[in-house]
Amino acid sequence: FYYLQTATWERTYRPEWKDMGIVEWATNHNLDENFIVKKIVGKKLNDPVDIADLIVAKDIIRRHFVVGLMTDMEESISRFNVILGLNFE
Repeated sequence: FYYLQTATWERTYRPEWKDMGIVEWATNHNLDENFIVKKIVGKKLNDPVDIADLIVAKDIIRRHFVVGLMTDMEESISRFNVILGLNFE
């Protein structure tokens, strides 16, 4: 959303989104309902999803992704190193 507010070079650029807030966009313009959940659990875009799909998607993320914070880079790198087995003590 934020990228497409400024990416004039993209064919999907929408100048009408330039001054729009994320809540307004999500409420009125987002047609990709549960897009990420569908992608993670392997459903097609027109397939319905339910709470069970959300639980599966959250479990997949928990098991396969590591998140770090730019505002706490030292701690994030330390966690990455531990998870990847690169403890340099």
